[in-house]
Amino acid sequence: MTDYRVPAVVNAVRVLHELAQGDDAGQTAAELCRATGASKSSMHNLLGTLADEGLVARDSRTLAYRLGPTLITLGAAASGQTRLLDIATEELSRLAAEKDLSFAIGQPVSPYEVVIIDRFYPRDDVHVGVRLGATYGLYEGAIGKCLLAALDDAEVRNILHKRKVPAYTERTLTDPEQILAEVGQVRERGWAAARGELNENNVVAATVADRAGTPALFLLALGFAERFDDPVIEATGALLVGTAGRIRTAAGLGG
Repeated sequence: MTDYRVPAVVNAVRVLHELAQGDDAGQTAAELCRATGASKSSMHNLLGTLADEGLVARDSRTLAYRLGPTLITLGAAASGQTRLLDIATEELSRLAAEKDLSFAIGQPVSPYEVVIIDRFYPRDDVHVGVRLGATYGLYEGAIGKCLLAALDDAEVRNILHKRKVPAYTERTLTDPEQILAEVGQVRERGWAAARGELNENNVVAATVADRAGTPALFLLALGFAERFDDPVIEATGALLVGTAGRIRTAAGLGG
């Protein structure tokens, strides 16, 4: 939890929760003040802002507030993300049982960072592990290449030239032009590979895009370099792209 909570945001969340738990008649500003402990002036400004954003709606006859129409759109988006994750979990769990590889799901926390939220291991007791909650950024392996591929060329060039790319191993790509070439390949084929660039293991990554085409989930396959060689990497990249398409189709987002 963050060390500092913004009071206005906390009050807004409390108001929304109060309205969600109330009846169809809604609640007046005075009732919401009593329920949340906010002052009349603060509640007036808060409800006005929420109404302008469509998060609450005011009945002109009763002066009561109800949840607004914008929440329907936000709820649908949240539901869609949950559906994507459920389907991705099912797909990667099956692949882990069939393939001699580890699989994982990452979720973007920003356009520049991904956190690992689930993992699936093969039946073999000896496999590559991945830590839940681990984060990866723009300069880090297959995920980093997928993140860069989602940005426009000008931003990618600026990112790669504004600071020295860190070398995690002897195989880490640090030359900006070489990375740009790989980013171009990611855009063409839909998947990225890192061959011993973060550690001794190899990784393949692909993205599952939302309706707007923005990466919503990252699918990863991980394996030991001696088993996860170039032919297997190529086949796994195509496999993850196909899996991403099936996930989108099953979630109603198209192939």
